[in-house]
Order: sequence, then structure tokens, then C-alpha cells
Amino acid sequence: MPFPPRVVRLRCLLPYAALAAVLLAGTARAQVTDADARLMDQVMRCHTVVHGAPRDALAMAGELLAMPALPPVVEIGAEGCRGFARQLLGQGDGSLQSAARLQALLRTPGLPVIERNRAMQMAATLLQRNGRTGESLQLLEAMLEHGIAEGDVSAQITALTGLSLIRAEQMDDPEGALHYQQQAITLSDHLRRPPLPQDVMLHYNHGYTLLRLKRYDEAERAFARAESIANRLSDQDVMLHRIRGHRAEMQHAAGRLDAARAQFLALLPWQERNDPLGQIVTLQRLARIALEQEQPGEARRLGERALALAEPGRFPEAIRDSLDLLAEVSLALGDTAQARDYLRQARQVDQAKMKGDNLDRLARLQARAEQALEPIRFNATQEASRDRLLRNAALAVAAVLLLCGGGLLLRMRAQQRQLRVLGSTDALTGLPNRREAERLLGAAMAVAGGEERDAVLLLEIDGFKALNDQHGHAAGDVLLRAVAAELVRNSDQHDHVARWGGATFMLIRANTSRAAAFALAAHLCRCIERLQVDIAPGQCLTPALSAGVAPHPVFPAAPARHDDTLRVASRALQVARRSGHGTWAGLWGLADGRDVDVHDVLGDPEHALAQGWIAIGGGRPMSWTPPRADTRGEGRASQLP
Repeated sequence: MPFPPRVVRLRCLLPYAALAAVLLAGTARAQVTDADARLMDQVMRCHTVVHGAPRDALAMAGELLAMPALPPVVEIGAEGCRGFARQLLGQGDGSLQSAARLQALLRTPGLPVIERNRAMQMAATLLQRNGRTGESLQLLEAMLEHGIAEGDVSAQITALTGLSLIRAEQMDDPEGALHYQQQAITLSDHLRRPPLPQDVMLHYNHGYTLLRLKRYDEAERAFARAESIANRLSDQDVMLHRIRGHRAEMQHAAGRLDAARAQFLALLPWQERNDPLGQIVTLQRLARIALEQEQPGEARRLGERALALAEPGRFPEAIRDSLDLLAEVSLALGDTAQARDYLRQARQVDQAKMKGDNLDRLARLQARAEQALEPIRFNATQEASRDRLLRNAALAVAAVLLLCGGGLLLRMRAQQRQLRVLGSTDALTGLPNRREAERLLGAAMAVAGGEERDAVLLLEIDGFKALNDQHGHAAGDVLLRAVAAELVRNSDQHDHVARWGGATFMLIRANTSRAAAFALAAHLCRCIERLQVDIAPGQCLTPALSAGVAPHPVFPAAPARHDDTLRVASRALQVARRSGHGTWAGLWGLADGRDVDVHDVLGDPEHALAQGWIAIGGGRPMSWTPPRADTRGEGRASQLP
């Protein structure tokens, strides 16, 4: 059957932002002799023009690197400039070659610390922009440690910016990126120096993230600040044209399609010559306007052109966005088979993102940044302690078994373990069942005070009963198993995912922040939205998920009452469902509300918000006012059969 059309987001492009490279202007002269000053002037000129004329910068870097016996400081600067120019021009393989050369230069004997750090900064940025996240994270770790140890604010800014780009792009989490961007801007504002191109990029990235979150007024203020700094510098044409493109997108969002289309068309000729990645984004946006104006054939032509540019340029995010766009266009044209093929390709791009060791490394990096720089906090330390506890417990059990020395004891333990598993596991999905979820919630050890607490998410498949009635219980079972597996795949190692009942699941995350919990809910909704479930030959379902988020306990330093937490999560789920399919809502108790009864909060959430007792969030504008007639929502998630 044709699967229902859905809104496919345009993630667009965060610039690769060679933030560290431009720091050459402030420090490089101290590292060279007078005889090399002329070469360093050329290096700095290369980095100055790369955002306005990347082809000219590429030629300048090539001339420098062709010279014999270059000093390491000159070669590092020139190779970095060449890598960024290649990336801008869509030469992904070439930019990776530059990253590899920069890493090789790190091994130069006697390389000053500041030059080593600069090479790491540029290599990490190039690797991250080419999807080599693990290698980029390794360099960011070393850079952050240096920045903290040496008090190097520029290194700290670059590490924070790298974290924000990974969260925004690799983890598809713009909410999680915002804090790191704001922290980097705060550090930058305290530097008493003339404006640099890195300042343009900081505010540009911040504005684009706000644009993705549809916070248009804030985005315009960030873009205006970036534009003001760019106009005081030279050779910032790429950034200025991209800002124009984002303003046109805000016209599009406001419904002024013809005005937006005219502005995009005016940008294209310049971008075709100077900014392939910006050109791809503009083509994607023009395709969406064509789709909204009921011109699917034109939308397909533009989308295919964007994809044809993105693939050889090795732009992973642009490829993913183009595939999403073409899937939506194919649906509009009635070609569901082609749409499914595009979505499968897009899913393969998603699966190559953050996982395994990369997630562990990111957690360590975020925890270190939290300790020294106070960004959003994560529970890496608690996870390490838990791992040690489990390891020690396993060793103790092994010792007991050896002392007992009997196969009978082993068999008895195995039988007991099997009985416990059977009694705590949902037979259909293999997840912990409701009874086990309640036990896990009771065993959760929330932090006594502060922002971090356990997060409880109730997640419900939208319209599951109608799907079950239409396609049969066997198809419903297939869908439940697929959603369960996807939730596990896209949650963290120490999260608990359980089947709460019917089409509702529960996820428990220990010791996390409000921002991280809300970002998790948004991430899971997006992952399920992209899931394709083959229920029969030629029949494919694309489910949607609603999510409700609550902390446990509801208020910091308050008793952890399960009923209160579940009541809040259920209300949040109800609010999300009432606002439409495929979104989330969350309510997070604050310190000022610790003496307030949860019933009073849920009776009038808007009053509680005004009093500063709670914070709320959601994937779209939504009303928390309790419905007058419909009393089913708040308890439905916990009363499903």
C-alpha cells in the first residue's frame, strides 16, 4: 500500500567552519623567522580569501606547497587552506588528503605546541565535514585537553564548535548543539581583539541552528550579527551569500513563496561559480517551493540536480537531505516504489553516523567539557562507575561458583535466570515488560539535587489501532517489533527500553539534563518517522511516534514518586498527541516547584509555568491546557491492555 506522505526536513548545511585556521593571523608570526614572513603573509592571505574566492585560495595554497623545504608552520597553514578550499569546492577526496597530511605533520620533530594544536584543529574540522567522526573526535579530545591545560581560549572555542557541529549534523540534534554554540560565543566575546572570520562563522552557525528550530526572530538577530562582522572584514562573500539564502528561506517559511523563489534564483549564478554546497542547498529549497506550488516534475528535476552535485562532492548531509526530498517528490508523483528506494538509501546514510566507539568518545568529550567549561552535563562518570560495579559483581559471582565447584549449582542458576527472564520479558518484542519497567523505575537512583535527574519517556505509535484493524494483527506485531528494535538502536547503551503496554513503550535514562532528555525525545520521533516496515510483499508502513517526557523525581530534591512521574509523562504524551502525529512534549519540574503538588501543576500548567515551577518543551507549538471533555489521554498510556 502507499505509505502516507510526511514532512521531510531540510537539514541544510552548517558550514565546515575552519574556525581554527584563521587564528594564524594572531600568532603565526612568533613562530617564523624574518625570512619566512613573506610566506606567512601569503598563508594568511589564503585563509582570508578562502570564504570569498575558494578557487583563488586553492591556487595560492598550491603555489605555496610546490615550494621546496617549506618551514612546518608555513606548510601547516597552506595545507589547511588547501583542504578548506577543496571542501568548499566539493572536492571531498582532496580535503581528506589534506586532513591526512596535516595529521602527518603533527609528527614533525620539535613542532611547537601552538602549531601542533593548529594542525589538529584544521584536521578535525576537515574530518568532521567528511563524515569521519571518530577521527575528528579523537583530535577534538586532544585539543580540548590542551585548551584547558594551557588556558588556550581559542582551542576551547574550536572544541566547543566541533561538539556543536557533531550534535547538529551527525546526531541530528540542533537543540543539543545550541548550548555549545552559546558557550563558544560567550568565550569569544571575552577575547579583546579585532573581529576575525571565526566570529562570522560562530554567529552564522548559531543563526542556522536557530533557523532549523524555527526560532526565526532569534535566527535573524544571529545572522545580523554575523553579517555585521563580515562586512567589517574582507573576502566573506560565501558567508554573506549563505546568509541571504537563509533569509530567503525565512520568507519561504512565512508563506511568501514567490519572493523566496526570486531570491533563491538570484543567488544561484554566483553559487554555481563559487559555492557548490550553497548551490545544493538553494536547489533543494527551490525544489520544495516547486512541490508546494504543485509542480512535482520541476521539484524532481531540481532535487536530482542537487543529489548529482552532492554525491561527488562527498557532502553527507546534503546527500541525506536530497534523498529525503526526492522521496517526498516521488510520493507526490505517485511513485511509491521509488520513494521507498530513496528512503532506504537515506537510511543507509543515517546508519553510518554516530554509533559504537564514537558515541563513547563523544560522551567522554562532553563530560570533560562539562567539568571544565560548564556546557550541558552528561553522565559519563556515572556510566563508568556502573561499568566497574557490574564488572566487580560478575567477578564475585564467578568466585562463588568456583568455590561451590558444582555443575548442579550452575544448572540451578541457569534455570532461575531463565525463569526471571521469562517473567520480565515481553514475548513479542523481547524488551523488558511492564512489570520489569516498574522495577527498573523503582531501582533508578536519581541525583538528589540539581538539574540532572532520571528522564522517563512514554512513546506511543500513532494510530496503531487503525493500522491493526486495517492490516491485521500479524502486521501489527511486525510493526511493534520493528519500532522496538529501532528504539533500542537509537538509544544509549545504558538506557532502559521497555514495552509498557499495547503500542506504548517506556524509556528510562539515568541522570540526564532537561535539554538532553528533550533532545532524545525529538531524536526518537525523527528516527521512527524514517522507519519503513515491510508488512507484506508490496506493502510498507511508515509509522509515526508521539512522546511524553518527565523527570524522575518530578522536582529536584523531592521524593521520587512513581505515580507522579508517570502522571506527568502521560499528560505530556497526551499533549503531544493532541498537537498532531510524530512529535513530543515534555514537562520538567524546577527547584522553585519542589513544594507544589503535581496535581496542581497538571491542573493548570500555564500557571505553573508562569510561577517558575516548571519548564515545558515540544516539537511544535502546543497547548497544555487540560481538555474539558476528553479525559482519556492522561491515563491511556498506562491503561493499555
